[in-house]
Amino acid sequence: MLHPHTAFDAGEAQILTALCEGLFVYDPYTLQPVPALAEKHSVSGGRTWRFTIRKDAKFENGKPITAQTFVDSWLNLLNPAGNHPYASLLDCIDGAADYRNGKLKNKNQVGIKAESGQVLLITTNTEIEHLPNILCHHAFSAVEASQLEEALKFSNIEKIEKLRDSFKPISSGAYRIKKFSEKELILVKNENYWDKDNVQIPQINLFLDLSKEEAIEKFNIGKIHWLSRSDVISKIGDQRCVNIDPLFATDYFFFKTSSPNIKAAEFRKALLLAVPYEELRKGYPIKAETLIFPLAGYPKIQGVNEYNLQKAQEIIDKLNLNEEQKKVVIKIPENTYYQELAEILSAAWSKIGVKTEVKLISLNAYYNSLKTNDYDLGTITWIGDFADPLAFLEMFRPNSNLNDSDWKNQEFERIILKSHAEKDFKKRYEMLSKAEELLLGESVIIPISYRLSVNIIDIYSIGGWYSNAIDIHPFKFIKFIKPQPVPGLVKLNQQLKKKR
Repeated sequence: MLHPHTAFDAGEAQILTALCEGLFVYDPYTLQPVPALAEKHSVSGGRTWRFTIRKDAKFENGKPITAQTFVDSWLNLLNPAGNHPYASLLDCIDGAADYRNGKLKNKNQVGIKAESGQVLLITTNTEIEHLPNILCHHAFSAVEASQLEEALKFSNIEKIEKLRDSFKPISSGAYRIKKFSEKELILVKNENYWDKDNVQIPQINLFLDLSKEEAIEKFNIGKIHWLSRSDVISKIGDQRCVNIDPLFATDYFFFKTSSPNIKAAEFRKALLLAVPYEELRKGYPIKAETLIFPLAGYPKIQGVNEYNLQKAQEIIDKLNLNEEQKKVVIKIPENTYYQELAEILSAAWSKIGVKTEVKLISLNAYYNSLKTNDYDLGTITWIGDFADPLAFLEMFRPNSNLNDSDWKNQEFERIILKSHAEKDFKKRYEMLSKAEELLLGESVIIPISYRLSVNIIDIYSIGGWYSNAIDIHPFKFIKFIKPQPVPGLVKLNQQLKKKR
């Protein structure tokens, strides 16, 4: 689904780098924020931000993009009726959390204002130096007024599969949609884009449904320039094109802590003690014991790795649970990989008298189904939206729209809020590591592995594309750096990853 307020997976996020733009975009190499629709900004008193919108900023239909465009877009993102996934990242703005949660009825009291036609005024409730990093995310893009309410259609889980591919955004980015079908998405240069002179590739063809064999053949004969899939690596003729890099991403299971059977931390602890971690994590290049990939400067903390079947059984016996209470419903996508993991957990927990039921959900519907209350254990692959621990910890804040675990801990929230105002990099990371320790200490998640990104692309003839920690490659910067026999750039089969 390509509405910036509801797009959730990594494939959609990559496509939206072409179609949507906000105040900032990611630098393709450093991932630092680069001015986009805002040509400049200033901060006064640590909490008052002014962003000057470019005078030549327009949507593809020629309508101007103004400060009011961002006011309307962000308030729509915060609309309590939408429950949009990334809305809670704006909780640092005055009144945003209360409006999002329905406590504040008057949206005009939220600290998002148009000071003039071109100046957007943001008032935050704390000093937050990394705000520009957050605002690179597609959720904070300019959305054309006629498409704001479209996002509400996708808040209905039962309709999501039918509607997810029907929305075509009116572009605020470097490209616009020319053709959108089940098998192909064709993007062409947006002639009303403010920076069109620096967009060097006129057309991007994205093949959405190619088989493994077709992908291999087309890449090897030069008809495809970029693949993002791991099942073709051994068949690629020029192995220099295979780029495998550590990704700021983690595979993990999480408990639905609001579930009657799971709400007791001691029961969750017993389940974790019974997990055979070596077996569960075998075969993964980078095994995970914590939620957050070890960033440079981030303190090392105690991970989830203790296996003690006897201790687990002692806890179960002490809790004196009946048979119905000793049951765990595991919800996973229809995928052999997840089924194998669920089988390992089921076998392990049966040893301490805990029965399991496995629910298989189609991949397209899975992530939306995590909002329901019909399971005890779910799974997700989360890719950080920016290279900061907060990109993961945000998912476990009490009122976050991303908090499918329903875990609530006020000390955790206090630490997160306090960290916003901390200017010392080392001290801020120490605070956030304490928050992660709280999360792990309450047995909320089972980390599995840190992910690798796999991209097959000839970086010797394609410029502006760089390996990076969040595997985001803004299309506007990509270019050919030597003549190619086939015009246009093709990316196909972006595998569905969660994240986002």
